[in-house]
Amino acid sequence: MRVEDLDTPAVLIDYDRLRANVERMAASVEETGVALRPHAKTHKMPEVARMQIARGSRGITVAKLGEAEVMAAAGIRDIFVAYPIVGEPKLERLCRLASENRIRVAADSWDVLEAMSDAAIRGGLCIDVLLEVDSGFGRCGLQSPEQAIELGRRALDLPGVRLVGLMGFGGQSYEAASREEIGRIGREEASQLVELRERLCEAGVELEEISVGSTPTSRYAARVPGVTEVRPGTYVFSDRTQVHLGWGSLNDCALTVLTTVVSRPTRERAIVDVGTKGLSSDAAPVPGYGVVVGHPEVSVEALTEEHGILRVGDGRGVPVGTKLRIVPNHACGVINMFDDVWVVSDGRVEDRWRVAARGRMR
Repeated sequence: MRVEDLDTPAVLIDYDRLRANVERMAASVEETGVALRPHAKTHKMPEVARMQIARGSRGITVAKLGEAEVMAAAGIRDIFVAYPIVGEPKLERLCRLASENRIRVAADSWDVLEAMSDAAIRGGLCIDVLLEVDSGFGRCGLQSPEQAIELGRRALDLPGVRLVGLMGFGGQSYEAASREEIGRIGREEASQLVELRERLCEAGVELEEISVGSTPTSRYAARVPGVTEVRPGTYVFSDRTQVHLGWGSLNDCALTVLTTVVSRPTRERAIVDVGTKGLSSDAAPVPGYGVVVGHPEVSVEALTEEHGILRVGDGRGVPVGTKLRIVPNHACGVINMFDDVWVVSDGRVEDRWRVAARGRMR
């Protein structure tokens, strides 16, 4: 089947670009001696996770237990759930996962650790935990070395859990104005945790792992002595934001959204059949909501739920019925809105993969 024969909107994954992105990140991290644990919330597909592990990843990272359950069912056994687990239903599911797989989780409070301890004891388990530290992004995480030391020492004798490391996320790198600033943020994120591990060791809390990094920062964080693993995610597909931040060019973007022009209400405007429910409403550091491949004169000016509003320059070349490919601002948000993706190569459809962990937010 030709790509042009697909109904729209549809997500296309260029297999050759996907494979090249997997290889490029693996090679970049491999030369540092640090382990790669990619974040699977970007792709949500066991097929991609297997590609990453085959190229040397020690395991995967996920955001939610639902994602972990999908990946474990597909045979992915080494999973880090980089999210606090709260509530009895989730703790029961965590224990089921941990009884059959190598599961690590994140925590940043005594409340989370104590409840996890109780659940683990009931299940006859010991669950590995990384303490999350706020790396400047202002989301989850312990807010000071003193807090981390206090929690670490308090948790030393807590049965059912084992503190194995520290994790951070320098998400502020997505707002960086230059590659130099991205590098600084990545190095600071890593150095902060390495120094904290030393202080914790002096306080009697010995930890093995330092887990940091994202697609923008991993290449810098991995070069800080003491880091043990990095967790980039979006690199596998890339998107308009990552191109702006320096992860390759538009020609490296493996994910595009295929869409059809359904209306030409004015000479300057075209309407396509994908809006926020397919491209997401995520903003990028540059104006607009995506890049139209092969049409530099066309911009994705605005989105409503089911409509994409394009500014088409001189008005030629995109009549009703034209099929266009759009590189989205944020690939992760797009994947979670489609049941499946089409794997393509050289203009031909080669396979269809189910987005197995789509919507697994619990």
